[in-house]
Amino acid sequence: MAHSALVSIITPVLNRAGMIAEALASVRAQQNVAVEHIVIDGGSTDGTLELLRRAPGVRWQSEPDRGLYDAINKGLRLAQGEIIGHLNSDDLYLPGALAAAAEALAANPDADSACGGAVVARSVPGGKWEVTRTIADVLVKRLDWRALTRGVPITNARFFRRSWYERAGGYDAHYRLAADREFLIRSRLMGMRTVPIAPVVYQYRLHAGSLTVNDDSRHNRALLDEYLELSHRLMTRAGLPSDLRRAARAWYAAEMARLAWQQAGDREWLPAGRTALTAMAQIALGRLPSARTAQSRAERR
Repeated sequence: MAHSALVSIITPVLNRAGMIAEALASVRAQQNVAVEHIVIDGGSTDGTLELLRRAPGVRWQSEPDRGLYDAINKGLRLAQGEIIGHLNSDDLYLPGALAAAAEALAANPDADSACGGAVVARSVPGGKWEVTRTIADVLVKRLDWRALTRGVPITNARFFRRSWYERAGGYDAHYRLAADREFLIRSRLMGMRTVPIAPVVYQYRLHAGSLTVNDDSRHNRALLDEYLELSHRLMTRAGLPSDLRRAARAWYAAEMARLAWQQAGDREWLPAGRTALTAMAQIALGRLPSARTAQSRAERR
């Protein structure tokens, strides 16, 4: 059964001539749903634009941008669909993904978003991709605080109503790698309601140039720095729910421990020791009641 709601898919791209054709094809292959595919190119020079010119059913523009999330925000301003999803230029939607999201949101008019499962695939000899991990936990789909902080929130397996973006705003381009996580945390704090859907809808592809799934240590250090900034801002925010503050402290401690490990690996012994002490202090704070909580308990006695 075809769904009447238009689904807008936004794909940011920069120099992905070797992979974007498969991403585009995965959108064209979606059935029983009306789709507009918007591609925002940051000034590719490798043949990506030639592929876009020949691609049927794709709206695209090419101009310099300030990174991945600046490009996505441009796409959001162009999107006309009632439902919006995000496809990386090196990933794929799986068959039936968009119809499943549209059906779930049609059946749950109070929901602001829908989320399916995702798989992570790694390139293997022969030009094929081997699935190495499946992420389909309902708690991840519903955005529990652990998934939002230390977990994998599978942003690309999520579909949002356009009305939610109108309420919550777009992505904070200050975070070049972690703006999707900041957006989801912000959305959860604002009360976004998510309906989980059963199918696995998205395939992340692990390779050296990926911004979202990557083993390169330099990339991971840049992402680590953003996670440290975001977790610190979160745990020191006034009026935060206690369960989120605990999760934020645990996240900050975990990232500090990771930083200490990297520093030790680089033989930066003194900085590594200081970082490790900071991590342990946050772990202790997460286990102990705050001074205000202790005072209120004493007053109740």
